[in-house]
Amino acid sequence: MSPPAARLRRAILLSAVLAGCLAGIAGCNGRPETSGRANPDLKPYGPHPEPRWQESDYPVLKVALPEIRDAEFVNDDQLCATCHQAYTESFAHNVHRGQSCEKCHGPASRHLISRGKEPGSSLSFKKLSPPERAELCLKCHEQDACTPGSKWRTSPHAHRGVSCTDCHTSHYNVPPGTPATTVAAASRPPQHALASYRQNQPPIDIAVLREESKNLGAVTPHICYRCHASLARQQEIAHPHQICGAVGFDCRTCHDPHGKVRQETRSDLCLKCHDQSSPTMAWHSSTHSRYGVACTDCHNPHPHTGVQQLVNISHMDVRRPGRMPMSVDEPTACYKCHGDIYARNAMPSHHPIKEGKMECSSCHDPHGQSQGNLKASTVNQVCYKCHAEKQGPFAYEHPPVTENCGYCHDPHGTVANNLLHQPTTFLCLRCHTGHRTSPLGPNHNSPANGVLLGDIGTNPALQRAFFTDCTQCHSQIHGSDVPSPHAPRAFMR
Repeated sequence: MSPPAARLRRAILLSAVLAGCLAGIAGCNGRPETSGRANPDLKPYGPHPEPRWQESDYPVLKVALPEIRDAEFVNDDQLCATCHQAYTESFAHNVHRGQSCEKCHGPASRHLISRGKEPGSSLSFKKLSPPERAELCLKCHEQDACTPGSKWRTSPHAHRGVSCTDCHTSHYNVPPGTPATTVAAASRPPQHALASYRQNQPPIDIAVLREESKNLGAVTPHICYRCHASLARQQEIAHPHQICGAVGFDCRTCHDPHGKVRQETRSDLCLKCHDQSSPTMAWHSSTHSRYGVACTDCHNPHPHTGVQQLVNISHMDVRRPGRMPMSVDEPTACYKCHGDIYARNAMPSHHPIKEGKMECSSCHDPHGQSQGNLKASTVNQVCYKCHAEKQGPFAYEHPPVTENCGYCHDPHGTVANNLLHQPTTFLCLRCHTGHRTSPLGPNHNSPANGVLLGDIGTNPALQRAFFTDCTQCHSQIHGSDVPSPHAPRAFMR
């Protein structure tokens, strides 16, 4: 290969390596690559809603309505009562008492002819699949958008094999001793036609039955514990959000059993009680709120209610974390969105967050409206809470220190010592040109004292002495009250 071709190839390889490095830097800074092959779902680090508590998107679940071939409607419930008297007597006091048996179990002609001995001659809810059982219920309960059944087809329950009869008992009867509910006459719905074998009995108020039937036996939260038994502890432990507690929370407070999680429960329901005082008064103007983060993205609505049994002994401090329902698990909850901060906190120089001596909320107010959700109006005011010795006032102040600590320090972690953005000398050289001249005179020459140093910038030995670490001489870079020799503002003592 000719020399020009070799040089061209090296140039191409160098360009490719440089492009890869720049892409990596952009990724570390939270700015993903924007080329045509970039992942469109890749988002920069920062606040964003937690997917776990977002609205689920399910397709419409619809199956064919079960049928009985070659069967006809009889329209005589008295014939059903001949064999199923226990069901018909209990069904007479059911909220569905105005419906005939064939409304749910299909045409009964073949079932009556075979005296129930022919398999499949009636629709048995015990043998139908969950979607088929739901289809029979949805014949009436999907009439308009106001009924609960209108949301069922796209609900998590429907797509996970749950059917209406898993929670509701279709032949549910009002328990003995249930007190009657008084309903105003104007609010009573019109009476439905009674089944043929009950026409001579006095009518029963449908509104009273609906109230007393307790949703056909689907009483929350106990019906929910059949599948969600692990959440029963939320009812046993006393705290403000206790299920069936003083506030009156139950599963339906946040969940629609026929649909999805109620959207208003992510923040609006919380703010009804928590928007009157600190710390959530300024939530609507906070950074998290403007990015669409909801309360449930950080506060777990189903917190772990147990207490850690085994603890680690670290730094002569043995503490078992208390049971704090609805509390935020710091810093794990913060790292779900702020992955770049998690990476920086693992660098050699970092604040003791992973050591357990401080938390993200030590400096940040997640409900606040200050820039960066800080707990003070400026960065310096936050730093001075722990580093009061740097606050001053000093007779000789360092202007960058009084303006913003972030000019020199990165509070979330760095490779350099003392949370510095760069090693000391490189950091100082961003503003200062270095010792090309000194108080001794141009080029550090002082003939009267016999000092002939020459130009430091052209002397490798002097460069190592003067440019190794500026703080070897200038130790009081945050400010000083004592003037330095030859240069009062040199921060040397």
